[in-house]
Amino acid sequence: MAAPLLAALVAGVALAAGLIVFGSQDTPTTEPGCLPNIPRTSRRAAPVEIAMPRPAALTSTLAGYTENQLGIARTAIDVGRQRGINERGITAALLAAAAESDFRNYANSGVPESLRYPHDAVGADYDSVGPWQLRASIWGSVGMAQLMTPAYQANWFYDQLTAIPGWAQVPAPELAQAVERSAVPAAYGRHTERVTELLAALGSTTSTVSVGCDPHSGDGFGQRVLAAAHRWIGQPYVWGGGDENGPSKGGFDCSGLTLHAIHIASGGRITLPHYTQSQLQHPTAVAVPRGQQRLGDLIFFTQPGDADSHHVAIYAGVIGGVETVLHAATFGVPVGYSPLSQWSTETWDIRRYAAGDAPEPDHGPTRPRRA
Repeated sequence: MAAPLLAALVAGVALAAGLIVFGSQDTPTTEPGCLPNIPRTSRRAAPVEIAMPRPAALTSTLAGYTENQLGIARTAIDVGRQRGINERGITAALLAAAAESDFRNYANSGVPESLRYPHDAVGADYDSVGPWQLRASIWGSVGMAQLMTPAYQANWFYDQLTAIPGWAQVPAPELAQAVERSAVPAAYGRHTERVTELLAALGSTTSTVSVGCDPHSGDGFGQRVLAAAHRWIGQPYVWGGGDENGPSKGGFDCSGLTLHAIHIASGGRITLPHYTQSQLQHPTAVAVPRGQQRLGDLIFFTQPGDADSHHVAIYAGVIGGVETVLHAATFGVPVGYSPLSQWSTETWDIRRYAAGDAPEPDHGPTRPRRA
């Protein structure tokens, strides 16, 4: 498989060739165009992706799966481990996803709203959507954006699982059936062999981490925001993780990283809520027109048709010729840099929090430019 696939699969932290030192206690130094808290030997002029070799057995096991299928399987594993679920429970989640959707994020032709969200296939089984086939009529009060998010569905599965008395001792196929309540109870056990192999393969992979040095300067506050977040490159993504003091629950989610960075950069004067839309609407936030963003500004992304943003990242300028953000991306992907173009089809709302450093007023959300 191609190298980009490994980057989509891996999770954890790569400690390779001295490229990254986590939580370095060295005195922060800043060179022109570079961020503090990066050991001198780790600086690069452009992002460097470290991809560890994949054993032949792993390659064989993963053959035949798409990137998206493996991403969903990896999400089930990462969410389970972050929640302290044992291997039996994680196996149950994988069995359920294998039987219900073959690790595909299904939209449903009978639920037109589901077709507006990223999906791998379209089904027509009642009003079931997503990898674990949640019924929209039963679980849809959270909104379709949530139902069509694999990480949300994985957490839903584990919520149901942990409510089962004595679940930790129940065989995995029986657990899958207890959660999904299928009319064909034997369906889950049929996938035991492939799921066992998949869990062993994905559970042993390592991470790719991007390391960058930004060539553009910015104001002091923005530099401090970026530096505060950059310090945590390689930290795991954990839903609900992160606070004013740093990682919590073992890592950060997107808004946990940004609230921490803003808090540190402002010397504790600005403490944002732990929710993207609330951060966007915070009284200290000043709207910035698209094209005027600077280092350390927060960019909030909203999917077409949604009222609230679903993700937030820190603008990191141009690295290696590519406009870049620093963020806590999603399950299985550690804190790091990503191309801003990844969200080119979504609405961007750019906010700056430095007091007395306001741009020209903005008059509403900036819609993506269309060719």
